[in-house]
Amino acid sequence: MTGIASNGTYTYVLGDGTTGDPLVEYFNSAGAVQTNPYMDDLPALSTHYDIGYEGGNSSGDIWVASDAADSPIKAYNSSSLLVNYVPETDLPAGTECRGLCLDAEGYLWVSDDNADKIFKLDITTGIEGGVVPQEQPGLTVSTNPFSGSVNISVTGASGPVDMAIYDLSGRTILRAELAMGSSFTWDGRTTSGETAPTGTYLIHTTSQTGHMMRALVTKL
Repeated sequence: MTGIASNGTYTYVLGDGTTGDPLVEYFNSAGAVQTNPYMDDLPALSTHYDIGYEGGNSSGDIWVASDAADSPIKAYNSSSLLVNYVPETDLPAGTECRGLCLDAEGYLWVSDDNADKIFKLDITTGIEGGVVPQEQPGLTVSTNPFSGSVNISVTGASGPVDMAIYDLSGRTILRAELAMGSSFTWDGRTTSGETAPTGTYLIHTTSQTGHMMRALVTKL
């Protein structure tokens, strides 16, 4: 078993059949096997890592993450026919697709094991129209713990990011705005210029799209 997905009614499991070919079985909430298998002998697919479910209650398509060089993400219908795919050229160079799922809005989320990132793929308008991977925002703090200063940076956000630093009692220590692609160096001082006491602080950032990220940092 290498992957699992659900549509809220059935659980779909990706694995290998007795002949070594990939197949997908599905189970009800009691763990009983339904029409078996759901998909079998998927074409143009060898190594496989995870699956995501898209479509109706019991006849939707299954997206599969694999090592296929031409298109590492492929979609199959319940008849095991290839119906959609994400070309390798539509993904960042070197992407290693290992995990994926679909959200309620139809977007495909893919984890990249090579870069330790997660991408959001817009498949709602059809793969043929082009897929634009959106790197999800990430908050980086280094070095932590710190004694002199600490660098704070945000990646993957569109536009500037609002940042606030709080102590553990909830008091605001500092506020600043981080420009996309730049870092902020906190020298351990408050907005008024006083030296903040030794302790643990919460860094809270909010992007223009409302994506919030948090990290704890310790001042020695």
